[in-house]
This record gives sequence, structure tokens and C-alpha cells, in this order.
Amino acid sequence: MIKINLYDYREELKRITVQKRVLQSASMVAAFMCLILFTWLLEKSRISAVQMELADLEQQVNALQPTVNLVKGMQRKQSRVEKILTGIEGLRTNQMQATGILFDVNQKVPEEVWLTSVSQKSKKDLVSAKVPVILFANSKSKPATNQSPFFEITGYALEDQSVARFVERLEQIPYFNMVFLFNTEYQGIGKFAVRKFTIYCYMPGNGTKKVT
Repeated sequence: MIKINLYDYREELKRITVQKRVLQSASMVAAFMCLILFTWLLEKSRISAVQMELADLEQQVNALQPTVNLVKGMQRKQSRVEKILTGIEGLRTNQMQATGILFDVNQKVPEEVWLTSVSQKSKKDLVSAKVPVILFANSKSKPATNQSPFFEITGYALEDQSVARFVERLEQIPYFNMVFLFNTEYQGIGKFAVRKFTIYCYMPGNGTKKVT
């Protein structure tokens, strides 16, 4: 009669099964490690390519830098020239405007009146001279500001009627929104007593006053 030891056979099957599972797990870990290594190598290759491209772009930028500096210098010079031309044009315009104003004012001077000065003033100047600026602010045009052009006209007249007539003539100038006789006083010149006067005219920044 033949006897078979089944216990040893079963233990061998268990050992083989465990070995298979260990080999499968090791294979999966090895495959996963290979996948990670392949991904790392691929990303490293991409990073190297990007770095090479960036280096090439930096070389191109460095090669173009002199041209960029030249263009920027030309732009600065052009901007400077434009500012200078704008300033010259502004001075020319202001000079023409001042010449036109002086011409118009002189055209309105009566024979009995002679002027001593015509100067432009700001609102701050009028406040310092204690001129009632509220009169200008209540005019039909926009309120006077510190940048609003005021004109101070001073001179002498032989009589009060001449001063009043001069004010009426100044009111006929279209761009003067308001004409205000600030003060008059007697003053002796030699043997003659004359009237010294100060007149303020307000010219808004935009808009004109209709001649009435």
C-alpha cells in the first residue's frame, strides 16, 4: 500500500502561490517605476528644449537691442521736438491774441483818455487787489476761476464822462463778457486835475459775448 504526504504538497502550493503574488507585485512596482522614469526623462527633454528656445530668443533680443535703443532715442527726440513746436505755436497764438486785444482796446480809447497799462490778471490777483470777483462769477458766462483771463486797464481821463464812454466802448468788444470800472480818483498832473481810473475786463475761456 502506497502512502502520499498531502501536507507537504499543500505547503508547496501555498509557497508557489506566494511567490507568484510577490513576482506580480514586484513587476507592477517595476513597471510603475519605469513609467515614472520615462515621464521624468520626457519632461527633462521638454525643459531642455524650452531652455534652448529661451536662450535662442535671448540672443535674438540682444541682437535687436541696439535697434530698439535707436528707435527709443528717435521717439524721445520726436516727442521733444513736438513739445518744442507746440510751445512755439502756443507762444505765437498767445502773442497774436494779445496783439489783437491791444489793438481792439486802443481802437475804443476816446480822445480825452490815454492809457498807462494793459495787463492780464488772474483771479488771485483780483482778490489781492480787493476787486469784487463775485460780479464776474454772476455774469452770464461760466464762473471765473483762477485760470480765467482778466485784463486790467489803467489810464487817465480829462473828465468822468470820458471814462464812462470808454467803458461803454469796451463793452462792445465781443469777447469781453463783462467790463467793470473798479475805481476812479482825482490826481494832479502839473497844473491839471485829471481822473485816474482802473478798469477790469473778463474774457471767458470759451464763448463770446454778443454785441448789443
